[in-house]
Amino acid sequence: MITIRSTAEADVPILLDIQKAAFQPIYEIYHDAGNPALRGMEDITRRLHPPFRQFTILEDGEIVGGIFYVTEGSTPHVPCLAPGEYYLGRLYIRPDRQSHGIGRHAILLCEQTFPDARKFYVDFPRELDKNRRCYEAAGFRSTGTVLTPEPGLTLLLYDKQVSQDTAVH
Repeated sequence: MITIRSTAEADVPILLDIQKAAFQPIYEIYHDAGNPALRGMEDITRRLHPPFRQFTILEDGEIVGGIFYVTEGSTPHVPCLAPGEYYLGRLYIRPDRQSHGIGRHAILLCEQTFPDARKFYVDFPRELDKNRRCYEAAGFRSTGTVLTPEPGLTLLLYDKQVSQDTAVH
């Protein structure tokens, strides 16, 4: 059973190991300077406080990943989040548990914690079909925007509209 909880300080070392393992293969492809595999514990620790909401993903009570959202302000790809708009900044699952629907399930659980949500955003490398399938299964659709934050790395921007009829409260 997949569950989420707000990330506790005690979760950070475990999440850091998972983040590094999950993003190392992507770093090997793109060699991008901003890759989460290159970051330390402070990268996760600083997301425990606003304007972020960091969640720990558990499968049958065991930590298998993390996810965080930007809740206000700007992001590199969304200049100004309006009230009710949230940016899914990062989702990472332990490599041996990837492609089992955990990410999709965690996204949907997290979205329930944002009762005022009108729109969610996410971006990911264009070539990563596994990511695209996960986000589309969670209801995200392409905005048609293509971003190039650094040479050799092209990101697709997706969003998910939340109507009053489909919002989960």
